[in-house]
Amino acid sequence: MTTILRPTRGGEVTFPNQDRAIALAKERGADLLLLYVSNVHFLDRVAGPVLVDIERELDELGEFLLAMAQERAEKAGVHTESVVCRGQFREALQQVLEEHEEVSAVVLGAAIEETSVTPPGYLADLIQWLLTEYGVEVILVDRGEIIEDHMP
Repeated sequence: MTTILRPTRGGEVTFPNQDRAIALAKERGADLLLLYVSNVHFLDRVAGPVLVDIERELDELGEFLLAMAQERAEKAGVHTESVVCRGQFREALQQVLEEHEEVSAVVLGAAIEETSVTPPGYLADLIQWLLTEYGVEVILVDRGEIIEDHMP
């Protein structure tokens, strides 16, 4: 069976894009793999024990947010798994893709100007990297609507 990978930050603003990934998985008879990546690099100057606590809290937050999305997917009849990773997003994505060779498509959210932390050009580079390095379809969604579909 094929799998659709949906990296997500979770939270209400991401629900429409998560729901689109769930619908795509159902339409295609695919499993859904949800990914949450936390990165506390910006806290490099914080004391070690505090950093460990923050990392653990972010992991728990990620698990909770993914559990909510997983529950919605399961209600829609889509088999779903979730993964919480730490570190740089691209490295975490690479690790997950190498561990889950059955991934045939990645659903990414478009950068929304009001809430985005994605630098200009990063998304285009990421899409090209996914196409060339992993040969997966990359679907870009915005507010639950497919705006781009890139085939390998």
